[in-house]
Amino acid sequence: MQEYSGYRVQKRRSSKRKQKRGWRLLAVVAVVLVVFVVLGAAVRIWPFDAAWDGTADGLSWLGRKVKSLWPFEAEERTPSSAFLPEGKKSANYLLVVTKQVTDEPVSTVAMVASYDSQSDTGSLVYLPNDLLVNVPGLGMDQVNNLMVLDEGRIGMTLVTVQNLLGIEIDRYVLMTDRDVRIMLNQMGPDFVADIGTKTTFTDPSLGTKVDLDPGVQEISGSALASYLTYAPAGKEIELCKRDQEFTSDFLPDSPGLADPVRFVTKNADLLDTDASNRELQGIWETFARLGPEKLEQGIIPVKEFKFEQTRVHRVDQEELPAFIRKYIKTESSKSEPRRIKLEILNGNGVPGVGEDVAARLDMQRFQVINSANADNFEHPDTVVLVYEDDEDVMSAAEEIVASLETGRVELRPRTQDISEITIIVGKDYAQK
Repeated sequence: MQEYSGYRVQKRRSSKRKQKRGWRLLAVVAVVLVVFVVLGAAVRIWPFDAAWDGTADGLSWLGRKVKSLWPFEAEERTPSSAFLPEGKKSANYLLVVTKQVTDEPVSTVAMVASYDSQSDTGSLVYLPNDLLVNVPGLGMDQVNNLMVLDEGRIGMTLVTVQNLLGIEIDRYVLMTDRDVRIMLNQMGPDFVADIGTKTTFTDPSLGTKVDLDPGVQEISGSALASYLTYAPAGKEIELCKRDQEFTSDFLPDSPGLADPVRFVTKNADLLDTDASNRELQGIWETFARLGPEKLEQGIIPVKEFKFEQTRVHRVDQEELPAFIRKYIKTESSKSEPRRIKLEILNGNGVPGVGEDVAARLDMQRFQVINSANADNFEHPDTVVLVYEDDEDVMSAAEEIVASLETGRVELRPRTQDISEITIIVGKDYAQK
């Protein structure tokens, strides 16, 4: 009996020792896992970060496999807005692509992506790269020149787009056409594209010759990078349409979506951006998932006009407010445009010069309330007089100089109350 009792005691003691060893082992494993997660996911120290990415990819793959085997289809849910800036339900993102056409980078693609998580709708707004805009402190210039004016930085472009649309840009993504080519080549050697019109050009930045006939066809990643980021002068609207059409077909099934975490992690260093990897992944996945029913695309409304012997585009101010209401998912400060009161004075003696000047201006933007002779006909230069340092009025004055292709803007003390701007048309206008 004593031997039997001793055996039972020994067995219990042995069992307790095994339990203690098991708990110690579990504690060690838990500590190792915590250290692994901290070093791999939070601190991102090599080689723990690579191991963590592989583990996360495996778990993601397993989750997709389990979901694919599940016999019941889940209800459609509003997507998580976790990637949006903290506390926001909607946001705007600016995407700019640059090219090294000369010694300095110029922007060739400028696009605003706008998303509202409450309605689960998004939009992509395209700006032609020759669009003439009011640059704060510098007057009128084209969108593609803003990177040059800002010495390769995006700040001036960002502020100008914010002012143009009356919105806040929450995050930006700046990349080169070479970055676009690298990422496209990672997704696959060839892509299916529906080419709308005969397209032939040589991209001076990437050195790629593009020669495409209309119709559905395969196109290499290198050729596609040029097709989506370059257009010869005068084809700027056509480039916006190309991007718009290709995005509609490409985005929902873009190859990188098979493993977005790995793709974004691998390519994030190519980008100049203030968005985190999580935000980049969230933007991409969300816009890809929206589909044509919930994702709208539009080119900002423009009018074509002649500027310094070239034809460029400027914003159609009358159409802009309605366009913003339709495509921008956040609040905008833009309202219906007011007409600037304008006075035109003939300072060169040429008959009918007032009517000729008025015909060159956008009468939806300006209201001519007086047309008369100046104090004399010997004014050598055209001068656009502004009587208050108001942003909207100064912008209008710069537009007038651009439309007339001559003259300068001067701020003068107010001498009359009938107009906000006075144009004294000089001899330089008659000699053009």
